[in-house]
Amino acid sequence: MSRGGLPARLAWYGQRLSRMSAGEILHRVAELSKKQAARIANSGWHKFDVADGPLPVFSARIDPALAGERLVADWQRFADDTMARRHRFLGVEWPTVGNASLWHFDPVSRREWPRDAYCFDINYRHNDLYGDVKYVWEINRLQYLQPLAALAAVSGRADIRDFVVAEIDSWIAENPPFRGVNWPSGIELCLRAISVLIVTRLLGEEAFSPPQRRAIRSFLAATAVWLYRYPSRYSSANNHLVAEAVGLLVIALACPDLNGAARWEAYARRILTEEAALQFHSDGIGAEQSPTYTAFTLELFLTAVKVAEAAGKPLEQTVIDRLGRAGEALSWFMDENGKVPRIGDDDEGRVLVSDPAADRLYVASILSATATICGRPEIAPPVAPLHLRDLVFGRVVGVGRQQGVQTFAEGGYSVLRDRVNGRDLIVCMDHGPLGYLSIAAHGHADALAVWLTYGGKPLLSDAGTYLYHSGGVWRDAFRGTPLHNTLSIEGESSSLVSGAFNWKTKANVRDVIVESDLAFFRCQAVHDGYSTRFGVRHARNLHRISTERFLIEDRLEGDEHSVHEVSISYLAGEGVEICKSDDAGIFDFLVDGTVAMRLVAPPQLAGRIVFGQEDDKLGWLSPCFGVKLPVFQLIFEGKMRGGEAAVTELELI
Repeated sequence: MSRGGLPARLAWYGQRLSRMSAGEILHRVAELSKKQAARIANSGWHKFDVADGPLPVFSARIDPALAGERLVADWQRFADDTMARRHRFLGVEWPTVGNASLWHFDPVSRREWPRDAYCFDINYRHNDLYGDVKYVWEINRLQYLQPLAALAAVSGRADIRDFVVAEIDSWIAENPPFRGVNWPSGIELCLRAISVLIVTRLLGEEAFSPPQRRAIRSFLAATAVWLYRYPSRYSSANNHLVAEAVGLLVIALACPDLNGAARWEAYARRILTEEAALQFHSDGIGAEQSPTYTAFTLELFLTAVKVAEAAGKPLEQTVIDRLGRAGEALSWFMDENGKVPRIGDDDEGRVLVSDPAADRLYVASILSATATICGRPEIAPPVAPLHLRDLVFGRVVGVGRQQGVQTFAEGGYSVLRDRVNGRDLIVCMDHGPLGYLSIAAHGHADALAVWLTYGGKPLLSDAGTYLYHSGGVWRDAFRGTPLHNTLSIEGESSSLVSGAFNWKTKANVRDVIVESDLAFFRCQAVHDGYSTRFGVRHARNLHRISTERFLIEDRLEGDEHSVHEVSISYLAGEGVEICKSDDAGIFDFLVDGTVAMRLVAPPQLAGRIVFGQEDDKLGWLSPCFGVKLPVFQLIFEGKMRGGEAAVTELELI
């Protein structure tokens, strides 16, 4: 059993229990019993040995001949690095592993996770020895083999083909069922199985010997047994449950002769039909309150749609319709560069991969696929680079959302899109729930936050994610209110964290009023996140008063005799500079040295500019997982009484 912080682990269990219903607690007890019983069973590969049969392949067609020269060149560069063992995932360069196992090696701690331990004995959530499990899991998804297999199929290069096959052989040999850190999480099993089936589809039957084909069939059988036995339910039934169902469907359709395949397929279809209506609100907003998690869940569903269609047994039309609605919602947030605000968590989860380090327009790529599969060309992104997934899903680009105002009442956002001074303007305000299910695992404490993109530049940005399990206080900071474009009282967050994927308290938003006239747009709402601690509620009113000017009024509603230290934050995006103007109380947001927006401070608050402060953890942005960059952050600070309002004026230049 791996070492870990016992107090942290006990605290985590306590926090999760506090969010569980009686039904979930009973489910967890039964699940634990099943896991303990499985420990006794012999879990070697021979237990899952199946008869010889045809090579299982990804059911949907993949035509690498459709890849253009640039995409093939990208695959070539990536193949050169990969075959030379120059791996880079999640912002981290993999060092030489030496005698260690690549499949169990953590690139940061440079230690091996235990290879032979029963998978459910390994404490991967709170570990002070091996590091953040996301790194070892990332390489074990085997997604880096997808572009290599595509390149081998296009070029006919035997050396690349043999390398890919050897990697699969190695993984199977060093990861017997239910042993080691690569077996505890169903979403990892799903993504790894899909990768292997994409590889077999691209390389073909002749690339694998009969023993290798049999080993792959056993690998898929063991994976499906695990996915069916331990589904994510109750507070864990987020994108993980969708992934597990997709994994079962893909395996069942690739190996219809396996014992249990019909049962797996029926279960997967039922779950996917049910979850399409739960993972996406009726207005299309992803229930996780994160555009990138919405895109990831969409990609999982799109994968299921394609394999089911290829098998001649398509998913229900209600699923397709809900996916199209989710794509439409995403399109409202997307700027002319194909980017969306990094609201909520983003761990860079993908299903199909061309280059793990270069998929920065992921949401645009998924929106292109959604527009194609759902027959909704009007929601296609303005741009999206050619990608391996386009060879599976199809591709529509060059459209982009038009001007207007859209309110997503259930998902909790209002979005304004316009042209101002010859530039595209997008303004968004959050007035929705913290996140999905009881633990809201991937939400951030951003109630009533505002994001603003002007001319393709994020003038008011989101801080992003940075890290998960190993993030510690940085994980809390990037989820916290002070790094978001909203109001904080005494430096505290509107919702209080309770572990890396849980919350002690949740701010609830109410009294939402939206005026959708483009010229005089108004969005106002109130949240109760500070009520218990400070006796006041935060009310915000975002109001457009002319083409170029907006007012943001922040008011404390409640005890008029109380006085509170407040801060109102405005975080600039990457490449945007904030400077104090020569005029008192005025701050300029500059792009390439030119003023793009001017903020006038609330008269009762003092403004200060921070840039990458380590101690206070202010002035930071995470452009991708594992990376944090110093950026400019404007903070208005001072005392406010209950009933008092602070008004900030924004003027676009």
